[in-house]
Amino acid sequence: MAIVLANIGTSDVQRDGSRIPEEERLNAINLMNEDLLGQTNVFQPEFPIMRSIEKLLSSKEEYLECLILFYTEQEGLDFRSSDTCKDFEIIRLAIEQQKLFASHNPILLGYPIHKAPYSYDRMFFHYRQAMEQIMHQLTEKHVNLNQPFYVSVAGGTPACNFGLLHAVNATRELPRNKQFIYSPRPARKEDPQPPAVEIEVDAYLSVDELLYNFRELFEGHHYGQIKKLLESFKLLQEKDVTEVHFLDALLLRKNLQYDKAVQKLNRITNADFKKEAFFNKCFVDTQNLMNGIKINEEQVQEKLRKPEIKRLLEEQYWKLENYYALEQYNDWVTMFMNLYENMLRLKAIDGIGTAPNEHRSGQLREAIRSWATIHGVDSLRTDDFICGKRRYPTRHTYEKIVSALEPGSLLGKNSSLACKLDHIYEERNNLIHRFGGLTKEVIKDTFSLANWQTELKGLLHKEFHCQLKENPLTEIHDGFLHWLRHRLHQRVMSREMYREQGGEKMQ
Repeated sequence: MAIVLANIGTSDVQRDGSRIPEEERLNAINLMNEDLLGQTNVFQPEFPIMRSIEKLLSSKEEYLECLILFYTEQEGLDFRSSDTCKDFEIIRLAIEQQKLFASHNPILLGYPIHKAPYSYDRMFFHYRQAMEQIMHQLTEKHVNLNQPFYVSVAGGTPACNFGLLHAVNATRELPRNKQFIYSPRPARKEDPQPPAVEIEVDAYLSVDELLYNFRELFEGHHYGQIKKLLESFKLLQEKDVTEVHFLDALLLRKNLQYDKAVQKLNRITNADFKKEAFFNKCFVDTQNLMNGIKINEEQVQEKLRKPEIKRLLEEQYWKLENYYALEQYNDWVTMFMNLYENMLRLKAIDGIGTAPNEHRSGQLREAIRSWATIHGVDSLRTDDFICGKRRYPTRHTYEKIVSALEPGSLLGKNSSLACKLDHIYEERNNLIHRFGGLTKEVIKDTFSLANWQTELKGLLHKEFHCQLKENPLTEIHDGFLHWLRHRLHQRVMSREMYREQGGEKMQ
């Protein structure tokens, strides 16, 4: 007999051997659930992770006595494609109808996660509380805790898996022979699902599994959480300032504090680390961004010809990609509008050519008024800024200048991108005043045939000659992870040798 504890992720219930696309999940999961309730057998859901656990138990000739599953059902929200409460229902029905673990007939316990499943702080706290409830419930049901206890770390968010690991290791009632397992993907789509494999864990995931989760955090640019986890797992010592300084520099760069990021990188003294290609790329990139900010703030002629300005714009584009991928749509559209207004201002000021001090509104007002008079731009005569009704130029001020400079500019008044961005931004403002949020559907509907990435890339190429190929941070992240992998493997090996030679057991 055996007990299995697992998080449910959005890959646990599949169809046609593939994960269900995000935009189709809501409809597909509902149809599968209704199909199982009615037992019409029209849909045949697949359960790759559950099947891999089933195969592992079968290979050990063990029967599943109790299956404990965590699923997400976030408070204050309607069912979303990222929630897994209905996936749990589908798994429950499949077990009930003997389509999963058919010969085992296990006890099934479900525990909802109502708080944000991406928050490490909340998940650490949540799983500690949940394990207390689980121990109490297993005792009430007279489940033998000394039988094999498997903990699957294949499903759910990285925060959920780390929370689960900490809570399981902190639960004294559990036997020492608890085993962490992982469900590998088939080598090819048409291959059968392999059984789950056991992974070696002391008080934390193996180095490879740990770095796999770090990679997901890097994709979201969650540098502070990576540093906190390294410290929590005692994988950093006081002398390990290299990794800390580098992660701090990446976090400062994310928050547009490029000068402080360069200062932090300059504090790194590890000669081997500084020879790495990813460090050099990070240092040069960040220094260029810092110089771009200085050029942007100074009275510099022909700013748009400066490569540092192009790097600033490219960096903002990749930030937009990141926020969009993380589904932070309210923040995404705010950042998009800020970038659009900065591009307008750059184009307008560069076109005027007098490089006025933009921080002195009177000087800037006179420069624009003089330029408008010389070039006969009548639309600026009644502009609120020019007439002294506003202290600073508005977006419409700059649009009038750009339209006069280049009638065909993609940044000009009533441009296609500007109209779409206006619509989304207005929708966002209406929603947040009702404590609501922007949706991906609104964004996709607004851009219709062309997506926002294609339009923005086209604008950046035409107006600023930017060549957007790959996010420069990808190479930096990959290089740092390779460095970190080597360092952590060395540390684990040295600890194992120390223990083998009679040293104290690692805590």
